[in-house]
Amino acid sequence: MATLKNGIFIDPKVQQRLFPGIEKGPLANVNALVIHQTGAPTAQHTFNSYQNGGHGAHFLIDKMGNIFQTANLNKKAHHVGKIKSKCYETKACTKALLQAATQILFRKGQNYSTSVTNLHNSEKMKPYPDRYPLNSDSIGIEIVGNYDTKTKAYESIGPLQNQSLQWLIGELFTLFSIAKADIYRHPEISYKMPTEAGTATW
Repeated sequence: MATLKNGIFIDPKVQQRLFPGIEKGPLANVNALVIHQTGAPTAQHTFNSYQNGGHGAHFLIDKMGNIFQTANLNKKAHHVGKIKSKCYETKACTKALLQAATQILFRKGQNYSTSVTNLHNSEKMKPYPDRYPLNSDSIGIEIVGNYDTKTKAYESIGPLQNQSLQWLIGELFTLFSIAKADIYRHPEISYKMPTEAGTATW
């Protein structure tokens, strides 16, 4: 079983390739996992982008199923973006809460970008799991997979990648006491292309 030591995931199946530039302050609590695809053809493309800091995730799984830890698990990484309204998307909430989210999203005089920002600001004040996970309470897992601009689709995730993802998720379940309901594909919770991580399985 994997262990954690000062935010480092210790297991022979995981290689350390940490990029301090993508670490954005303390990650005090982990409530969820968010599964992404890189939109690039190789792991090295993502490593190159991480050298410049900015956005990133805590783990990366390459096309051969190799797992890399890319950010300390005691640190936030900017991998989520602005979140949608869980209430509005699932309709699993009270009528009053649904009406409030709808009013924010479709307020007259607002452009789309402003609506998304206002909704995010409203949602982030809610406790989890009444909202989707944020950078401040989630771990991001990137899976290498290119994005085809012509078909507007991510390539399928390979069996070795899914096998590694399933193993990693199982270990994180134990380390952080989270459950299957706490795993999200990136497009579920934020404004991303629908096919991202669409073929990931767990």
